[in-house]
Amino acid sequence: MDSNFGIKDAVTYDVITASSDTVISDIADIMTKNDISSVVIEDEKVEGIVTTNNIISKVVSKNISPQDISAGMVMDKYVGINSDASLNEASSVMIKNNCKVLLVFEEEEFKGILTLTDIVRVSPELIEIFVEQKNIDDKNYHDDANYSTDYDENLDEGVCESCGVYGQLEERDGQFLCSECLDEDSDD
Repeated sequence: MDSNFGIKDAVTYDVITASSDTVISDIADIMTKNDISSVVIEDEKVEGIVTTNNIISKVVSKNISPQDISAGMVMDKYVGINSDASLNEASSVMIKNNCKVLLVFEEEEFKGILTLTDIVRVSPELIEIFVEQKNIDDKNYHDDANYSTDYDENLDEGVCESCGVYGQLEERDGQFLCSECLDEDSDD
């Protein structure tokens, strides 16, 4: 099979979107009902993407109620690619950005979504590129003297107890606060 297929051969055009103010419990319902693992967040324009990994790592693992947090608070910035690119190029972009989903654009217009699964379905030989890169990355991490799997209790993510914004938190006086609220607290 020719691995120079274009993205247009594999892209999903019928993409399910939601607005940034949609609560995560509704995003999870959308994913479950449609058997998908990501929802594109689009207000006036494409803002980002919420994946099952976002929900697990930023909501469930932090014991945050999915009714209390919106898609805009947990979405990732998207990685985009032009619809004229090849699947080889798309694979390289995924590896470089450590992502499994690309948003496909034609000029400035959002056209669809391309996942690692889509690429492998159309061009299975490209999976070797991902496996090879993962093996290289794993070796580099373990050879890096600065790499550690120890948990740093000072770094905590979640929803700021003062302003309600999701991000890095620090504990002060029994409350978990974002850097902006910490700065405001210091100014007082």
